[in-house]
Amino acid sequence: MDIRFLTTFIEVAKTRHFGKAAENLYLTQSAVSARIKLLEEYFHTTLFIRQRNSIQLTQSGEKLLPYARQLCSTLNEAKQELQIQSSEYVVCGATQLASELMLPTTLSHLHNTFPDWSVKAEVLSLDGLSRQLHERVTDLAFSTEPLKSEEVKSEVLLENQLGLYRIGEGSNVVDAAEFVAIDWGSKARDLLLTLYPQLRDAKLRTNSLNLALNNLQYEGGVAVLPEGAVNQLDPTIAISLIQPLEGITMKVYLHTMKQVRRVGLEALITSVSAIHPAK
Repeated sequence: MDIRFLTTFIEVAKTRHFGKAAENLYLTQSAVSARIKLLEEYFHTTLFIRQRNSIQLTQSGEKLLPYARQLCSTLNEAKQELQIQSSEYVVCGATQLASELMLPTTLSHLHNTFPDWSVKAEVLSLDGLSRQLHERVTDLAFSTEPLKSEEVKSEVLLENQLGLYRIGEGSNVVDAAEFVAIDWGSKARDLLLTLYPQLRDAKLRTNSLNLALNNLQYEGGVAVLPEGAVNQLDPTIAISLIQPLEGITMKVYLHTMKQVRRVGLEALITSVSAIHPAK
């Protein structure tokens, strides 16, 4: 039996809702329903009473729940121990913007400084990043937004002033038809819309800095960018700062668990922190 069937069962039992469980597990609702059906077939019993606005555990479901939790916990611990014994490895997770701003130099540093370590890198949503970090699936987590958890240590690795820039020739008149919107967070968005309410619309919206820069390089336009990002553009292209977003910066955070359990990982984390002093 696939262990993921049990984790799905636990999530449905916790949320009492197939849709919410699917959202939390990054699955479709039909996939969640299929897993529960296969689990019920395996145990030859019904695990949930399905009603229109309520999902309740049956008596069999109540009995299975503690065993499912214990089994999942035991298997996760076994997986971590076997990985530790078989090789030295590190898993880096990052949200989209943080991956583009931080992962290339971080991965190069890890390969050069820790050549015997195996490295895995993933791009995740902020919720997925937080969940995998707490589950110790991810060792180093990078994001452009803070994580609020008493179990997590967070530090700022990179900080740049944000400003509204024009890429290519043109005046300082700002039009939504040439605006490329990058998601730098609510504070940056609120200030920008206070200054330029017409920018509620945009010709392109994206959570990828690289995609935005490529579009701006080929088509021109205006966008909110960090100071360092404009240096990635072709130097022959005209670039002008229309207005700095006073008091608003782009930050990239490194998140790690406060209690590091694996031998050697603490030194690796310290090394990564040292190559990215916030500036």
